[in-house]
Amino acid sequence: MRPLRALAATAVALALLAGCSDDDPAPTKPSSTPTESHSPTASPTPKTPEEPTLPDAATRATEAGARAFITYYWDLINYAQVTGDVKALKRVSGPGCNGCDIGISAVSDHYARGGHIEGGDYAVSIVKINQLKDPNLEALAFEAKLRARNEPQVITHGDGAEERHKAGQSTALVAVLWTDKGWRLEAMEIQ
Repeated sequence: MRPLRALAATAVALALLAGCSDDDPAPTKPSSTPTESHSPTASPTPKTPEEPTLPDAATRATEAGARAFITYYWDLINYAQVTGDVKALKRVSGPGCNGCDIGISAVSDHYARGGHIEGGDYAVSIVKINQLKDPNLEALAFEAKLRARNEPQVITHGDGAEERHKAGQSTALVAVLWTDKGWRLEAMEIQ
């Protein structure tokens, strides 16, 4: 395993490999005659993302529950990237999860400095999951290897500078722990 890298402008400790195209459609001229009248059309209002809801399956202390929670965690990453709202991620991240802390801080700091992030949504698939069995560990825990694919992304800094990243893929190792409050992400390492 490689050590976890600090990710300055990333969202929640995943290596951003996302980006956007520079192709803009050519502006078009309206085709109208002087005698026509047109009502102004309102621009579509951008849809405000809603915080993901914890799926029912993720409320159970089972392997299926751990799987559902891991997917939910990445939904929260997607939400945090586009909103800057990291409260839910903090709630479900363990106190010793350095990978979680790095990502949460990166997103929070980026938005605090006036920046924002567009795109980069992750879709994760669990490649392998194993229950951690340790006689010293009384709680239920799983480790999982994930494949995370992300969409193109534009990171806009507070000064207006942009970073464009292409779609990409990364692999991550995570560990989740069942607690009296439910599942919690205890470790995240990008490979």
